Amino acid sequence: MNKIIEYSTHLKEIIDEHLYKILIGLLLGCFSMGLFLVVALSKQNDRNIVQNDISTIDNTNVDSSDIESTNSNKQIYIDVKGEVNNPGVYKMKAGSRVTDLIRNAGGFKKDADQTAVNLAKQLADQDMIVVYKVGQGPKANQTDDVEKVNINKADSDELQKLDRVGEKMAQKIIDYRNQHNGFHSIDEIKQISGFGEKTFERLKDSLTI
Repeated sequence: MNKIIEYSTHLKEIIDEHLYKILIGLLLGCFSMGLFLVVALSKQNDRNIVQNDISTIDNTNVDSSDIESTNSNKQIYIDVKGEVNNPGVYKMKAGSRVTDLIRNAGGFKKDADQTAVNLAKQLADQDMIVVYKVGQGPKANQTDDVEKVNINKADSDELQKLDRVGEKMAQKIIDYRNQHNGFHSIDEIKQISGFGEKTFERLKDSLTI
């Protein structure tokens, strides 16, 4: 019994002597445990953020697909005129081509200038497609590359370069300008015999003063 009391007294003395060391050890242990938990939670949060980002990207891809699907179903309105069997305004799918429009309009008429139509052209909303008769399109009337003839200065040979103007007609032009102190406008040529309205319409884009 005495030994037990002595042992207890001795243990108490040891505890009292080293109490601060024991407390410091416990505190360090608690601090280490807390630090470990903080690091572990931080890593878990990082993993959750990465997973959320991946989920957001996946959702974005789905939304883009939905947008593309919506665009493919979009309707556009096209006005087709001229040498087609059923001219008018047609509702088409976005991405349609001129060839689709012509088919919907019943195809070309017999006199349509099909070579002037770009069938592969992609249509856009509010486009207007005009199909001309053969020989009546803008290209047929284009004279930008034709050298104009100055009817106030040209000699007989130069005047004869005009469409269907021969030597006699060229001389009439020269005589008129000499008598009237030149031409004051190109349509004044209609005052000369043989240069009627139809002839003037044919030549007007080739004339200058």
